[in-house]
Amino acid sequence: MTMWTYHFKIDAVEAGKTIKELWEAWYLPQRIRGALRIHRTYQVNGQYVPTNYLLKQDDDLKIDFLADFFRTSDSQYQPNTACTVPIIFENDDLVIVDKPAGMKMHPHSPTEQDTLLHYLAGYFKVQQTTSAGTVARPYMIHRLDRETSGLVIVAKNPVVVPIMNRLLADKKIQRTYLAWVTGSVPARSGMMNEPIGIDERDERKRAVNGLAAQPAITNWYRVHAVYQNTLLRLKLDTGRMHQIRVHLAFHGHPIVGDSLYGDENVYPRMLLHAMSIGMIMPFSRQTHFVTGTLPKDFPNQLKL
Repeated sequence: MTMWTYHFKIDAVEAGKTIKELWEAWYLPQRIRGALRIHRTYQVNGQYVPTNYLLKQDDDLKIDFLADFFRTSDSQYQPNTACTVPIIFENDDLVIVDKPAGMKMHPHSPTEQDTLLHYLAGYFKVQQTTSAGTVARPYMIHRLDRETSGLVIVAKNPVVVPIMNRLLADKKIQRTYLAWVTGSVPARSGMMNEPIGIDERDERKRAVNGLAAQPAITNWYRVHAVYQNTLLRLKLDTGRMHQIRVHLAFHGHPIVGDSLYGDENVYPRMLLHAMSIGMIMPFSRQTHFVTGTLPKDFPNQLKL
């Protein structure tokens, strides 16, 4: 059975906590904490102890996560080495990748093998990458639309996935985007908070107050305007499908080149780019901020 093994040396900050308290601070889901207790797949200094054990500085905490602990333990993406995707940040648990515009995140049919996750599987295979003592495989944390470029987080093992999902839900991961939008935006900043659901006329699309609408909050800041187009910096408080695109189009400023919500013929690509990610790292709980660079096909000054 596949297993992912972690070793932690308890530091002064973690000392004095029980094992249960440490797991909760790591955002480990309750079902996984329960599985660790039931199967006794953890040790302190080589011995099993109850979860109310009070950790001491320099204790060695070893945890074995079994495949059965996870809803999705296997990553089925076949390695494809035909394309190299830029890695902006990498540690033992995850990578932050700079996805090009036009590349899909994941396949929509079994025959597709030209997606970001296939290329990452290829990268891990070529580099012989391991994670938590096991061969690394890509696990999706969040998505970028095919037409959107920029930074996206991908886990190397299934242990990290539920932790990152909790961090996303609790707004501990901040994503910043740049977008060129049509029209002049007079205000310097604002917030769009209309709920977003499925478009009744086209299930591929999303719409404000659509079917099964969910809360959605997008904060925006004007950077500058050129020739009746405006460059905005945007931050997401929620992560609904097509959220930025839907909000901007609803307010009369669709993204330049947007094929679904604007006019794709005005520019060769949609001008939405995920510029930076600020996040709390799994287990260490240290804050890390990663910023990418603008791709060559994303203009500093837009002239249409």
